[in-house]
Amino acid sequence: MARCPLCAERSAKRFCPAKGETICAVCCGTHREIDIDCPSSCVYLKAGTSYESDRKPIDATLYARVQSFGVEFIQHYGPVLGMIGQAVTQERESSTWLVDNDVDEVYKALSATMKTLSSGIYYETLPDGPIRLSLFRKLKGIFDALMEPSGAEPRRLRVSEVLNILDFLILTVALNSSGRPRSRQYLGWIAEASGGVASPENPSRLIIP
Repeated sequence: MARCPLCAERSAKRFCPAKGETICAVCCGTHREIDIDCPSSCVYLKAGTSYESDRKPIDATLYARVQSFGVEFIQHYGPVLGMIGQAVTQERESSTWLVDNDVDEVYKALSATMKTLSSGIYYETLPDGPIRLSLFRKLKGIFDALMEPSGAEPRRLRVSEVLNILDFLILTVALNSSGRPRSRQYLGWIAEASGGVASPENPSRLIIP
């Protein structure tokens, strides 16, 4: 049997779709989502993610912070969370290089920007790189539209509400990503959680993890 091209020590038994060749199980597990840009369709990635999820200890502090938002928060802001989730998913489809960490940095940049707005001094904190900037502009456009006064809408979002939504989203990344540099676990989670058309009648399926 051929040797693994990554370690040149062990037998190559797993076909790696990212590398286009067969590698060993140890290198698959060691380099997954770190040096190897694993596609979400990879059966070994799915199996590894499921295995880790079952055994990963829950961060009690993070979980408590998410739970503190409560079910009413999800119900009230479900349509907005759905819009954000769908926008992130659409961006992922058009930018295949997008990873969980990019989304996290965009959420944090948006939060920093909104905090300056709440203080009365508007200054955009822009994320690094064209991929992150593209998502930043898309999500900021959504929030800007939701905060604009409109006679057609009985109630628009306040800056404080947007900051709460972003705090929640940042926490969901921490709870739903593997944390590896090339992880797309959160992207898969939010695509599933925000599926469907978000509206007051059909709110987001985003739930507290």
